Amino acid sequence: MFFVGVITNQKNEQYVKRELSGIIPTDNIIFINDRNITNIKNIKFEVIIIDNKINNKIELRKIIADAKIIILNTDIQMNFETLNNLNLTIITYGFNSKSTFTVSSIEEKYIIICLQRNIYNSENIEIEPQEFRLEIEENIEKYISIAIFIIKKIYA
Repeated sequence: MFFVGVITNQKNEQYVKRELSGIIPTDNIIFINDRNITNIKNIKFEVIIIDNKINNKIELRKIIADAKIIILNTDIQMNFETLNNLNLTIITYGFNSKSTFTVSSIEEKYIIICLQRNIYNSENIEIEPQEFRLEIEENIEKYISIAIFIIKKIYA
């Protein structure tokens, strides 16, 4: 049993729990924000989704240092030096052309994302570069939808 830390907007929390409930017990999904980050520093996360900015860089680095996988939105304004010199897997996503998963196309109800380099799932099976069509729910941010898709690719 493992914990997933999610740094996102509060409006995305129910969506995240609903989408991951078949893979991860909802009690093991912990939402991290500037108000609670000092209270959860002793939790060892397997995965941390960073979809929003956290101002407390010292506590964030402590939490990240023990994680196995970071799923990072490269389009947020954040000092990425927090991630330097850590022994973990970083999977990036966003419109940035250097991201692991980039957005190729956006339509009203779906987006096309492109895996640009090989990643491995939880069973160490290689997932090769390819495009994926991702259905988008109305009123749900595209970025968090991509992060959830990545978790599903790794653990489902």
